[in-house]
Amino acid sequence: MIDLISELKQHIDLTPELEKAIYNLVSERSYRKGDTISAIADMRSNIFFMLSGSARVFYMARGKEHTYSFAFDAEAISMPQALISDQSYVTTIEFLEPSRVVIVPLEKLQTAIRNCEPTVAAIIIDKFINSMHKHVIQLEERILMHQTCSAPEKFQWLLKRYPKILERANLTQIASYLGITKETLYRIRNGKY
Repeated sequence: MIDLISELKQHIDLTPELEKAIYNLVSERSYRKGDTISAIADMRSNIFFMLSGSARVFYMARGKEHTYSFAFDAEAISMPQALISDQSYVTTIEFLEPSRVVIVPLEKLQTAIRNCEPTVAAIIIDKFINSMHKHVIQLEERILMHQTCSAPEKFQWLLKRYPKILERANLTQIASYLGITKETLYRIRNGKY
């Protein structure tokens, strides 16, 4: 939890009481490579933030896995509300390597913001808004990439966006994320596309 407290201390003069309140509000969990959790059950009521490690969110449709997103060090784990709301998609968070995650219960967060002093609440809200804005920009980039790029251009975009992705995710997961076949990805990587 030290990383989260250190991050907050850069923006807020944390009193011992406020630091204790944060410790009581959030929890930190460690996951091993290959661990999975139900995204639907857990993301309805919590925000997940990667302190270290990597994860992917995927869902099943027509018997096939579809990778929706990746999250790496210091990024939120995200998925669209439509997947959370629609029970017909089995949606899962899979950890791609040993990972440390901060879990923030939404209900407790709302109560804490209502009860803390206005300047602290404003800083917390600002951090969340900035984080969400960054995420929206990334989603827009991904949509544009899918609509306008060829398969090799999609792969180059991915490598630029996530420089270490080849070390952290397998080619099947990457191909699913890019919306191309694994065979196409092999050909691109081997220079035979």
